Amino acid sequence: MPKFEVDVPHSLSPQEARARLDKASPKLEKEYGASCRWENDQTLVVSRKGLNARVNVEPTRLHVDVDLGFLLSAMSGSIRSGITKQLTELVSAP
Repeated sequence: MPKFEVDVPHSLSPQEARARLDKASPKLEKEYGASCRWENDQTLVVSRKGLNARVNVEPTRLHVDVDLGFLLSAMSGSIRSGITKQLTELVSAP
């Protein structure tokens, strides 16, 4: 599986960052068929066919580890850009 990482800086409290990720989870589930679950207080696991991601809430950034299956590997650039854009908007919103 191809792997990549994404870091998105933020200035939110860990609780607020987690709350915003919680709000975004239903969209991921509905639009992309992903399942989202908290592994612990800091790590959201997002899975769907061909993609596994771990979003770690850190004090100054969201760190995302992504594993892509063969079929999605050709779209890795688009997926990376999409994750970066969506998370940046999520943590930047007032």
